[in-house]
Amino acid sequence: MCLASLSVDIVADWSAANEAVLATTTAAIALLTLRQVLRFAVRRGWLAANPVSQLEPSEKPRWRPGKVDFLDGDDLARVLDQAGQYRALFALLGFSGLRIGEGLGLCWMDVDFDQGVLRIHRQLTRYREHGRVKTDAGVREVILAPPVVRLLRECWLTSDRKGTEDFVFLNSTGRPLDYRKVGEAFRSAVRRSGVHRSGRLSLHSLRHGYASMLIGSGLDVVFVSRQLGHSKPDVTLRVYAHLFARREHAERARAALSANYAAVAAASRG
Repeated sequence: MCLASLSVDIVADWSAANEAVLATTTAAIALLTLRQVLRFAVRRGWLAANPVSQLEPSEKPRWRPGKVDFLDGDDLARVLDQAGQYRALFALLGFSGLRIGEGLGLCWMDVDFDQGVLRIHRQLTRYREHGRVKTDAGVREVILAPPVVRLLRECWLTSDRKGTEDFVFLNSTGRPLDYRKVGEAFRSAVRRSGVHRSGRLSLHSLRHGYASMLIGSGLDVVFVSRQLGHSKPDVTLRVYAHLFARREHAERARAALSANYAAVAAASRG
């Protein structure tokens, strides 16, 4: 097709066809890429106007994210049973509340086995390189339940790469895991487990489940906010306002996480 013959209707039909067969975000990225290409064509005088800019809002892909639901307790055990090689990673996310980038970016130097904490100060980018955490508040120490510490120690003992800068979760070549493959592995584990929710289940469901454990155990908003790495406690309140109870302290959190981990382990063995 000649560039000059490219019309708004042609672009609209092309975008609609993409949205019919691709994920909404992928279709949106394709349209954005076309817009940038055609902007260059307009600047060079090869095209009078950019047809992408003339599309009606209804003709553009619109991402409508569904509500992300919680995943904990027996249902978490069922998903972990179907997680295969990703079991340790999913268990850690479910009992630490880390964002996926923070979890994938962990190196052994970030794990303090003696103190039972993770020191979060960076995350893995989509290019599988270390980058800054989401906010300054993301630089934090995350308390781990003793069973989770033992889980990480077992990972360290069985790993062929134990250096301080080696990744905790890596592939056979020593590179960090691809977050897209991890996300697909989680969705596959959920499908195989037969677990269903009214909302969407994603890796973020593990973070929500962790927050619900802390809040249900009576931890106050400031402590929960610090554990999650939120920029302000009011962010935590907006997301989890309906779950908050009375103020408690870090040892209560450790005990609650230990009890929940033990329950998941028992259900998994059963």
